[in-house]
Amino acid sequence: MKMSKRIIPAFISFVILCALAPIDAQASEIPSRFEFRGSGYGHGVGMSQIGAYGQALEGRTASEIVSYYYPGTSVAVVEDSQFVRVNIADKVTAVSFSVEGITGIAAPMRIYSGDLPPEVPASEPAVAEIGGGSELNFSSLSGTMIATAIDGTTKVATALPASQIFTIRWSGTAVYPGETNLVKMRQGSVIRKYKYGQIQVRFLPPVTPAIQGSIIATTTLRIHGEYLRGIGEVPSSWPSAALEAQAIAARSFAIVKSNTYRKGCDCNLYSSVQDQNFVGYSKESEPVYGQRWVDAVSATEPEPGKGLAVTYNGKVISTFYASSTGGTTQDVSEVWGTAIAYLVPVPDPWSLDPTINPSFSSWTRQVSQSDFAKAFGLPDVVRYEITARTKAGGVKAIVATSSSGKSAELTGEVFRSRVKLPSTWISRSVNRVAADGADELAVAVSRNIWPSAKSAVLVNFQKDPASALVGVAYGNKRQFPVLNLSSSGLSAVTLKELARRKITSVILIGNSKALPGKSAITKARLSQRRLTGRSEIEVSEKVFAELQGAPLVLISSEREQMFVDAARILAANRPIVWSRDYEPSSNLSSMLALRGGESIFYGQVSEFRFPTRIVITRSQLAAFIGSGWQSPILIADGSELEQAQNLITSYPNIASITVVDKELELKPFQELN
Repeated sequence: MKMSKRIIPAFISFVILCALAPIDAQASEIPSRFEFRGSGYGHGVGMSQIGAYGQALEGRTASEIVSYYYPGTSVAVVEDSQFVRVNIADKVTAVSFSVEGITGIAAPMRIYSGDLPPEVPASEPAVAEIGGGSELNFSSLSGTMIATAIDGTTKVATALPASQIFTIRWSGTAVYPGETNLVKMRQGSVIRKYKYGQIQVRFLPPVTPAIQGSIIATTTLRIHGEYLRGIGEVPSSWPSAALEAQAIAARSFAIVKSNTYRKGCDCNLYSSVQDQNFVGYSKESEPVYGQRWVDAVSATEPEPGKGLAVTYNGKVISTFYASSTGGTTQDVSEVWGTAIAYLVPVPDPWSLDPTINPSFSSWTRQVSQSDFAKAFGLPDVVRYEITARTKAGGVKAIVATSSSGKSAELTGEVFRSRVKLPSTWISRSVNRVAADGADELAVAVSRNIWPSAKSAVLVNFQKDPASALVGVAYGNKRQFPVLNLSSSGLSAVTLKELARRKITSVILIGNSKALPGKSAITKARLSQRRLTGRSEIEVSEKVFAELQGAPLVLISSEREQMFVDAARILAANRPIVWSRDYEPSSNLSSMLALRGGESIFYGQVSEFRFPTRIVITRSQLAAFIGSGWQSPILIADGSELEQAQNLITSYPNIASITVVDKELELKPFQELN
C-alpha cells in the first residue's frame, strides 16, 4: 500500500515521537510456514501398491500387474530357499524376549552363546532354558551387555554368562522339533511375535567412553514359507491378485538383498520401510484376513523351495515399490541417479482415484519456517523455487533462498524426506471451501495449520474484527489455530474442531463486550486465558506485551482499509498494535522504548513475498477470515480469472487456489497455466 501525501507528515511525527529505530526490512519477508499440496506417497519408483490394488479390481492377474510396472521383465520360478538375516531391533539399549505356545503350554526357549548357523544343531549345550511366563532381558550397561533371566513365578533374576552375542531358538522350528511356539520381543511398549527361524542378539561395544554401547537383534529365516509371511506392506483385505503381486515383488527384493551382508545392521534386510516392512507373526495372525495373505504367498510358491520372482535377462531384479504416485511412476535415474532399464515411468492413474486412494490421491501439508530452513542448512528461507521436475511430474530439484540472499539446492527426494512430505509430487491444486458462517470459515482456514498445537486462539470475527486481526497475528506467532466465537459462546462446529485437535486450553482475545462470559467457556470444559480490553488499542497492547519482535502499527481511523488489506498485513508475520491516529498511547511508547524503539507502519509492509495460495470469494466476511492464509484475496467481480493468472505468473510457486464459494466454477481456475 502506498502512503498518501496526507499521511506522510503525520507518520514522520509518529516516528519521532516513538523514537523508532531503523529496522531490517527483510524481517517482514520471512514466511512463518510453507504450505504444500500434492499427491502420492513414497518415492514412486517401480510398482505402485495402490496401482496394483486398482488393477486387481479391474481383473488383472498378479503377473500382469508386476510386468506392467517393471517393463521388459518376466515373472519366473526361481530358487527362494535362501536365508535372510533381518534386523528387528537396531542399536537399542534394552530388549526382552519371552516364549508362548500357540496352543497349550510353551516349551522352554533355548539360549546359546555365540552366533549359531541357522538350522544347524548346536555343538555346545544351551547356557539357559527359559519357559513360558519368564523373560530374558538384554541391556547395555557400563560398556557391556548384561543378559538376565527373570523367573516368571519367583521374579528372581539370574545372570547369563557374559557373551557378545547370543542365539535364541524355540520349539516348532527346524532344529527344535515340537509343538509350534512363538517368541515375543518386547522393546519398550512395542511387542512383536516371531514364529520361524531363530533370533540373534549382538552387542556393539562403545566407540568412546561416553557411549554405553548398543544392542542389535536380528532374526534369520528362509525366504520361502517364512520371511514372506511376515511382510506387512499392504492390507490383507485387498484382492488376491494385488496380494500376490506384492508377494512376488517382496520375494524378488529379498532374494537380491540376500546376497549382501551389511555389517552396520548385522543383516541383509531391515524390518522397516528402509527395506521392507517385516512384522513377523502378527501379519499371518491378523483376525479375519491374515489367512488371505498366507494364501497369497502360497499361491506364488509353485513348488518347495521355489517361488515366483521378477527377472530381467534371466536375473532376479531389485523390485523397488512405493505406496502411490502422482499419476505416473518415476524414472529411477531422476530419483537416485542411475538408469535402470525396467524402472522407467509408466502411467498410474489409479493413484489419483480418491475412491481407492482416499488419503493420498491429494494431500496438504504445512512445513514450519524452522524445519524448512533446517532442511536446506540455511538460517531462514524467504522463498523457494522448483527448478526442475521429473518426467513423471515430481520435483527433481528445488532451490531455497535466505533473507541474506544465500541459496541452497536439494534434490526432490532429499527435500521431501527432510521436511517429511508424502511425495515429491507437489502441485497447485484448485479446491472449494463451501463453509457457511464465520465458525465454519475459521475452521476451514485453520484446518491444516499447526496440527500439533496444544492451544487455540478464540476471536469474534464479526463483532470485533479489529481485535480479531490482532488475534490472528498472535496465533501465527505462537503457532496456534484461530477459531471464531460469539458473545454468547462457542458453536458446535468450533467445539468439534477443538475436540478433533484434542485442545482443552484456549486464549480469548478481544473487546470484553464481544466475548462470552467465563462461565460459557468453563461449561465447555476448556481452561481459558483472556487478553481483553475496552478497545482494540487496549487489547492489542496487552497481546503485544506477550510477544517478541517489532510490531506492525495499524491506525484506528484507517481501519476499513486495514480490513481490506488484512492478508498482506498478516503475511508480515509481526505482532499487530493498533494506535489512535498518529498518537500512540503512553503504554505503547514505553513498550517500544524498552524494546529499542523498533516498529513499522502498515504502509511500509511490502507486497506478498511468498504467498502459498490464492483465495477467491464473493463474501467480505470470507475474505477477512481467509486472510489468515496470508495470501492474496480476490473478490469475484468478473476479473478474478485474469487476476489469478497474473498472480500465478508473478508467484509461480503458488500451491493452491481456494474458492470460498458454493457456486463459482472451479474448472476455469484448473485450466490456468
